[in-house]
Amino acid sequence: MTGICWKSAVTRGLLGLMLLLFVLMLGPLPALAANPDAVLYEVTEDMYLKDASGKLASSVATAARRTAVAQLSGWAKIGTPICPAYIKVVAPKAMRCTLNATGADDLSLADGQGTLGGTYAVVVQGDNDVDAPEFVIMTGTFTATADLSLSMSGQAPLGFITNGVATIDGYSEASFKFTGTFRLPFSVDESRRYGRPSRELPAYYLDDQGHLVEVTDRERSLGMPTVRIEVEF
Repeated sequence: MTGICWKSAVTRGLLGLMLLLFVLMLGPLPALAANPDAVLYEVTEDMYLKDASGKLASSVATAARRTAVAQLSGWAKIGTPICPAYIKVVAPKAMRCTLNATGADDLSLADGQGTLGGTYAVVVQGDNDVDAPEFVIMTGTFTATADLSLSMSGQAPLGFITNGVATIDGYSEASFKFTGTFRLPFSVDESRRYGRPSRELPAYYLDDQGHLVEVTDRERSLGMPTVRIEVEF
């Protein structure tokens, strides 16, 4: 949903100096300051470019919008709308819910503004203790407004979700609101220049205070650093 190049020559220089000063002043890299209700990671993505008439474009030069479909996976805290406390009845050992989602976005290449939506499934451990959680206890849909202007304008590897509304299948009047933050991974070379992340090599997120936070092994998909989406209900 967010495979967007956020860099420019000027941005790399300014951010490089700023982030280098942060690291020199603060020492070891801190953890992400946020304590989100849920976190999703972009496991795969299929992206298309479209021209002003909505037809598929063959290059960025003729494109006006980008659309993408992504497969997401992550977790949510117990007691949140998307991970109700009753899961303890189904899975007494569960410490949190696992989330699987399919999300689609439609963004303007001019200003990075657009929409996103999709479906989700909440899963817990089922009858196979050696497999990842897969027993579905809740499904639903979601829609929201997406703002990737900072990323698409080359200012910062961040994006924001507002006006989020999610529904629960089988409960026509049940819905809940949410907001979110996209954190796009990036690489840093020995000269403090910033670029695209690479498979198996160190990569970083930018936290809310402008600090570099290293991508952990569990935040990778087949070795590639993933986009991190933090959600608040």
